[in-house]
Amino acid sequence: MTSGGRVPPSLILMSGSILWGLTWIWLKQAHALGIGPILLSVVAYSAQWLVVAPFAWRAWQDPSRPPISRLNGQWLALLAFASGVAGVGFTMAMVYGDVVRSMMLFFLIPAWGVLFGRLLLKEPLTTTRLIAVVCALAGAFLILGPDFGDGLRPADLFALVAGFSLAGANALFRFLTEQPIALKLSLMQGSTVLLGLGIWTLSTEFGVPPTLEAVGSSALYGATMLLAAVLATQYAVERLPAARAAILMTLELLVAVASATWLGDHIHGVHVWTGGALILGAALLEALNARYHRPTISPCKT
Repeated sequence: MTSGGRVPPSLILMSGSILWGLTWIWLKQAHALGIGPILLSVVAYSAQWLVVAPFAWRAWQDPSRPPISRLNGQWLALLAFASGVAGVGFTMAMVYGDVVRSMMLFFLIPAWGVLFGRLLLKEPLTTTRLIAVVCALAGAFLILGPDFGDGLRPADLFALVAGFSLAGANALFRFLTEQPIALKLSLMQGSTVLLGLGIWTLSTEFGVPPTLEAVGSSALYGATMLLAAVLATQYAVERLPAARAAILMTLELLVAVASATWLGDHIHGVHVWTGGALILGAALLEALNARYHRPTISPCKT
């Protein structure tokens, strides 16, 4: 706890990352019940949106809320699109791909986080931060191991695009710091639903009715585990430097690797645990050395 009695954002982000690292279990179980990953995303984010929408409406009606300028609206639209791509892409990668392999590719996100943090938030590229990123990526490639030579599969691409989009969305979430969290979350969730519906109508899932049990499981997932993970992540990334947040979020990868191994998803060797140690070391290095750095540009005032 901090001196003011509040839970540190770093601890909240780590808690959210643990939840993210376990989401694959619920996603695969819901898929096994009879629902495709695209429609699963639509149902889950719809349930999540229904929970957050009343708070977003209250924030929208707040007279003290900063007005949304034209440029500000463009950034919000980009946030919505990036969030939608990340939400649908992550679900598809977890359902169709090997958990460890997909998580590794998803977690090229530390490098993307440093990039977006520099471009949008003017965060410094310190030597310590760059070393942490190199360690995280080296650990991720070790976890992937010899499978990397097999080439990229569809699930690999889903994971790569989702990670890149999530890093951008996290940076934009902080960049739009003057807008209420509930309003931004509602926009992100709604865009995921709309984008997912569009993709679903063009996919092989369209026309295949899901089971009622699968729909219920997907909705419960969205309103509980997914919502908690999203709230924890976005609350923290708005209060932490984007690069630091990206490194701390690699805990998600460690949890996913450990849980997948424990549940017998795949037998992993020493290279996996060596990679995990490198990623954990990178997270600790960034957490100990990164300092809070506010963005120098506020789109709400442009």
